[in-house]
Amino acid sequence: MKNISADSNLVAQVTGTSWKAEYSGLENEISVRHYSPKTLRAYKEWVRKFQTFTKSKNPELLSSGDVKEFLTSLAVKQKVSSTTQNQAFNSLLFFYRHILGREFGKFDGVVRAKRKPYIPVVLSRKEIDNILNFLEPPFLL
Repeated sequence: MKNISADSNLVAQVTGTSWKAEYSGLENEISVRHYSPKTLRAYKEWVRKFQTFTKSKNPELLSSGDVKEFLTSLAVKQKVSSTTQNQAFNSLLFFYRHILGREFGKFDGVVRAKRKPYIPVVLSRKEIDNILNFLEPPFLL
């Protein structure tokens, strides 16, 4: 498993701000809620990416504008899928609510990744008849 606190320390060395308390709080909150270890890893990874994106800005100074910029960057520059962007959004929502103790505010200007419509594969009546004609006992319907 990747050492997130080591990554946090590298970012902190460049900017001078450490997020150790926030990562510790994140681990505690997730364990208290009995979330899975995969959820913890995913949330920590998104918080680390957000920390890097904000150049390890002091958590007290973070705003909803920082989150908007980060999520828009994911959709526009990195072209992530809608599922990935939603995972990042939910990770940061949890981080803001339960670790920083505040809400995001409105997200009117956030560019969201578009979800591709699912088009189910449906066989025509003739295709189904052709398949059924090839069946032999004991599978004959």
